[in-house]
Amino acid sequence: MSPPLRRALFAPAGLQASILQGQGQGQLALARFHAVSTAVPKVAQPSFWQSMVPKFLRPSRRDEDPFFTESRKPKRSKEWNPATFFIVIFLLIGSMSIQMISMKKDFATFIRRSDVRIGLLRDVIERLQRGEKVDVEEALGTGVPEREAEWDHGLWT
Repeated sequence: MSPPLRRALFAPAGLQASILQGQGQGQLALARFHAVSTAVPKVAQPSFWQSMVPKFLRPSRRDEDPFFTESRKPKRSKEWNPATFFIVIFLLIGSMSIQMISMKKDFATFIRRSDVRIGLLRDVIERLQRGEKVDVEEALGTGVPEREAEWDHGLWT
Protein backbone atom coordinates (compact mmCIF):
# COMPACT_ATOMS: atom_id res chain seq x y z
CA MET A 1 0.00 0.00 0.00
CA SER A 2 1.42 3.37 -0.97
CA PRO A 3 2.21 5.98 1.72
CA PRO A 4 -0.36 8.56 0.45
CA LEU A 5 -3.03 5.87 0.42
CA ARG A 6 -2.10 4.80 3.96
CA ARG A 7 -2.29 8.41 5.19
CA ALA A 8 -5.63 8.85 3.47
CA LEU A 9 -7.07 5.76 5.21
CA PHE A 10 -6.29 7.09 8.67
CA ALA A 11 -7.12 10.74 7.94
CA PRO A 12 -10.54 12.28 8.68
CA ALA A 13 -13.05 11.94 5.82
CA GLY A 14 -12.79 15.64 4.83
CA LEU A 15 -9.02 15.45 4.31
CA GLN A 16 -8.91 12.16 2.39
CA ALA A 17 -9.62 13.74 -1.00
CA SER A 18 -6.90 16.39 -0.62
CA ILE A 19 -4.29 13.80 0.41
CA LEU A 20 -5.06 11.57 -2.55
CA GLN A 21 -5.20 14.31 -5.23
CA GLY A 22 -3.72 12.08 -7.91
CA GLN A 23 -5.19 8.82 -6.62
CA GLY A 24 -8.52 7.59 -7.98
CA GLN A 25 -11.56 7.36 -5.74
CA GLY A 26 -11.88 3.68 -6.62
CA GLN A 27 -8.51 2.99 -5.05
CA LEU A 28 -9.62 4.75 -1.86
CA ALA A 29 -12.78 2.63 -1.65
CA LEU A 30 -10.75 -0.53 -2.30
CA ALA A 31 -8.20 0.49 0.32
CA ARG A 32 -10.95 1.24 2.85
CA PHE A 33 -12.49 -2.18 2.23
CA HIS A 34 -9.07 -3.81 2.60
CA ALA A 35 -8.33 -1.95 5.84
CA VAL A 36 -11.73 -2.76 7.32
CA SER A 37 -11.65 -6.41 6.30
CA THR A 38 -8.16 -6.99 7.69
CA ALA A 39 -8.72 -5.05 10.91
CA VAL A 40 -9.53 -7.42 13.75
CA PRO A 41 -11.78 -6.21 16.56
CA LYS A 42 -9.97 -5.56 19.83
CA VAL A 43 -11.87 -8.36 21.57
CA ALA A 44 -10.73 -10.89 18.97
CA GLN A 45 -7.05 -10.04 19.33
CA PRO A 46 -5.02 -12.48 21.46
CA SER A 47 -3.23 -9.62 23.22
CA PHE A 48 -6.57 -8.46 24.68
CA TRP A 49 -7.15 -11.83 26.34
CA GLN A 50 -3.54 -12.17 27.43
CA SER A 51 -3.80 -8.85 29.22
CA MET A 52 -6.83 -10.18 31.15
CA VAL A 53 -4.72 -12.95 32.73
CA PRO A 54 -2.64 -11.72 35.71
CA LYS A 55 1.10 -11.64 35.02
CA PHE A 56 1.94 -14.30 37.58
CA LEU A 57 -0.42 -16.75 35.84
CA ARG A 58 0.83 -16.11 32.30
CA PRO A 59 3.28 -18.59 30.82
CA SER A 60 6.84 -17.35 30.66
CA ARG A 61 8.74 -17.00 27.41
CA ARG A 62 10.61 -20.20 28.23
CA ASP A 63 7.32 -22.11 28.31
CA GLU A 64 6.19 -20.70 24.95
CA ASP A 65 9.45 -20.89 22.98
CA PRO A 66 11.43 -24.16 23.06
CA PHE A 67 14.44 -22.40 21.49
CA PHE A 68 14.49 -19.58 24.04
CA THR A 69 18.05 -18.87 25.04
CA GLU A 70 18.93 -17.07 28.21
CA SER A 71 20.65 -13.97 26.83
CA ARG A 72 20.14 -11.86 29.92
CA LYS A 73 22.26 -11.95 33.03
CA PRO A 74 21.16 -14.62 35.47
CA LYS A 75 18.81 -13.27 38.10
CA ARG A 76 20.31 -12.65 41.48
CA SER A 77 18.45 -14.14 44.36
CA LYS A 78 16.53 -11.52 46.26
CA GLU A 79 17.79 -10.69 49.70
CA TRP A 80 15.86 -11.68 52.77
CA ASN A 81 13.21 -9.14 53.66
CA PRO A 82 13.60 -8.29 57.37
CA ALA A 83 9.83 -7.88 57.75
CA THR A 84 9.24 -11.52 56.74
CA PHE A 85 10.42 -12.78 60.13
CA PHE A 86 7.97 -10.55 61.99
CA ILE A 87 5.10 -11.45 59.67
CA VAL A 88 5.69 -15.17 60.24
CA ILE A 89 6.04 -14.73 64.01
CA PHE A 90 2.87 -12.65 64.26
CA LEU A 91 0.97 -15.21 62.18
CA LEU A 92 2.11 -17.99 64.51
CA ILE A 93 1.28 -15.97 67.62
CA GLY A 94 -2.13 -15.06 66.22
CA SER A 95 -2.90 -18.65 65.34
CA MET A 96 -1.82 -19.85 68.80
CA SER A 97 -3.96 -17.21 70.48
CA ILE A 98 -6.96 -18.35 68.46
CA GLN A 99 -6.21 -21.94 69.54
CA MET A 100 -6.00 -20.84 73.18
CA ILE A 101 -9.34 -19.03 72.98
CA SER A 102 -10.92 -22.13 71.45
CA MET A 103 -9.42 -24.39 74.13
CA LYS A 104 -10.62 -22.08 76.93
CA LYS A 105 -14.13 -22.14 75.49
CA ASP A 106 -14.08 -25.95 75.18
CA PHE A 107 -12.74 -26.32 78.71
CA ALA A 108 -15.41 -23.98 80.13
CA THR A 109 -18.08 -26.05 78.36
CA PHE A 110 -16.56 -29.25 79.75
CA ILE A 111 -16.49 -27.84 83.31
CA ARG A 112 -20.09 -26.64 83.04
CA ARG A 113 -21.30 -30.05 81.84
CA SER A 114 -19.25 -31.81 84.53
CA ASP A 115 -20.83 -29.65 87.22
CA VAL A 116 -24.29 -30.58 85.94
CA ARG A 117 -23.45 -34.32 86.06
CA ILE A 118 -21.86 -34.04 89.50
CA GLY A 119 -24.94 -32.20 90.74
CA LEU A 120 -27.17 -34.96 89.38
CA LEU A 121 -25.10 -37.64 91.14
CA ARG A 122 -25.05 -35.62 94.38
CA ASP A 123 -28.84 -35.26 94.25
CA VAL A 124 -29.34 -39.01 93.74
CA ILE A 125 -26.94 -39.84 96.63
CA GLU A 126 -28.63 -37.37 99.02
CA ARG A 127 -32.06 -38.80 98.24
CA LEU A 128 -30.77 -42.34 98.85
CA GLN A 129 -29.18 -41.28 102.17
CA ARG A 130 -32.51 -39.77 103.33
CA GLY A 131 -34.13 -43.12 102.64
CA GLU A 132 -36.27 -42.07 99.67
CA LYS A 133 -37.10 -44.60 97.05
CA VAL A 134 -35.13 -43.51 93.93
CA ASP A 135 -34.88 -45.26 90.58
CA VAL A 136 -31.13 -44.81 90.11
CA GLU A 137 -31.08 -46.44 86.69
CA GLU A 138 -33.71 -44.05 85.37
CA ALA A 139 -32.05 -41.01 86.97
CA LEU A 140 -28.67 -41.83 85.49
CA GLY A 141 -29.99 -43.02 82.12
CA THR A 142 -29.14 -46.71 82.37
CA GLY A 143 -30.76 -48.68 79.55
CA VAL A 144 -30.82 -45.74 77.16
CA PRO A 145 -27.88 -46.23 74.74
CA GLU A 146 -27.43 -42.51 73.98
CA ARG A 147 -27.26 -41.47 77.65
CA GLU A 148 -24.94 -44.37 78.51
CA ALA A 149 -22.64 -43.31 75.68
CA GLU A 150 -22.65 -39.76 77.09
CA TRP A 151 -21.43 -41.09 80.45
CA ASP A 152 -18.79 -43.29 78.82
CA HIS A 153 -17.38 -40.72 76.41
CA GLY A 154 -18.06 -37.50 78.29
CA LEU A 155 -20.44 -36.21 75.60
CA TRP A 156 -22.78 -34.46 77.97
CA THR A 157 -25.68 -32.43 76.77
